[in-house]
Amino acid sequence: MNLEELDAIAEAYAKSNKTLTVGFNRRFSPFLRDAKQQLGSSGPIQVVATMNAGAILASHWTQDMNQGGGRIIGEACHYIDLITYLTGSLVESVVMNALGPNAEENQGVFHGTDRGVQSGRTLAIDNFRKSEYFGFKKSGLKMTQDKGHREQFRLFVERLKNGGEATIPFEEIINTSRAAIAALESLKKRRLDCDFLDFNLAVLPYAPLFETGTMALPDFIL
Repeated sequence: MNLEELDAIAEAYAKSNKTLTVGFNRRFSPFLRDAKQQLGSSGPIQVVATMNAGAILASHWTQDMNQGGGRIIGEACHYIDLITYLTGSLVESVVMNALGPNAEENQGVFHGTDRGVQSGRTLAIDNFRKSEYFGFKKSGLKMTQDKGHREQFRLFVERLKNGGEATIPFEEIINTSRAAIAALESLKKRRLDCDFLDFNLAVLPYAPLFETGTMALPDFIL
């Protein structure tokens, strides 16, 4: 997936009356649903997400930048969406710092700025198997690993049958996808990449995606 292809999808969607969704399943995990409920909506938060997806051979199709897009576009996108869901806000800028000299390695740290919510307390989610809450009345959850796959498909099928709002807002799908692509551009150009902001406003003028204000924005680290 590249920006031109994403533009084409957004333009086609804007002209249609159809439903479109992407398998950003982590937001449907019971751990994320409960964490969001616990946090409420009372100010900014900082999110630190650490991911180790294991090694993949350089010859694997997912590592082909033209076919699979690499591991930022193919895998880290899930965590960008996770943070979008958890904070209830959109990515506004990204900068990526790699552990190696080549963008194709897709190893590094992704920093973004985000408007979010805050409770002044701490939650830790460990590999979608358990969560611990500090400063909350509830102590957390513990169960078999659940990344939200089943719940996302259940809701999608339910909406197809009965109608209702999209399982994932389209503006969040586009924003997450552009943020992942912008991360790679940031790495290649060695700079903060904010160019994708104008895209959202231009393609979807009927659905403003970004609020204005002077509030200082926290960082999240992926």
